[in-house]
Amino acid sequence: SVTYAGGGGSGNSQVAAGTGGSGGGGNGGASNVAGTAGTANTGGGGGGSGGGSPQQPGGAGGSGIVILSYSVASQTVFTFKSSTTWVCPTGVTSVDYLVVAGGGGGGNVATQSSYNAGGAGAGGFRTGTALSVTAGTEYTVTVGAGGAGGSGSANGSSGGNSTFSTITSNGGGG
Repeated sequence: SVTYAGGGGSGNSQVAAGTGGSGGGGNGGASNVAGTAGTANTGGGGGGSGGGSPQQPGGAGGSGIVILSYSVASQTVFTFKSSTTWVCPTGVTSVDYLVVAGGGGGGNVATQSSYNAGGAGAGGFRTGTALSVTAGTEYTVTVGAGGAGGSGSANGSSGGNSTFSTITSNGGGG
């Protein structure tokens, strides 16, 4: 089983840095260490950087993922790791879905070693069953990118939204 959407760990220059959340969250950096990136295709948030000099960037957020499952003659599962379109096959009237947005990028701190940077938020996570679809219809699948890690005492950027049909999961905050 796979776990999705873990938050990023906090960077810390004075004590042990924070551990990223289960579900792909990146670990925070210790003093003078960059935050770890969130795991790709999990929506994990990037870890914050540790303070100190030279400055190190926050970790980038992990990209999102969209997974569709439906039954025709047998169970079929589609996993989308990048944006595309999906044409609903003949005989399919509903799908089960998992839509995970990109995680935010971890923050960065000033060169003073007493400052700490925050880890980023995980990408939004939506799951459901029996979403109505129409055979022959083309559906847009958008997989949100992970946000960039912060540099130069800046916050990381937010992750991108992931969508399927009318379902949208919002990107994690940077």
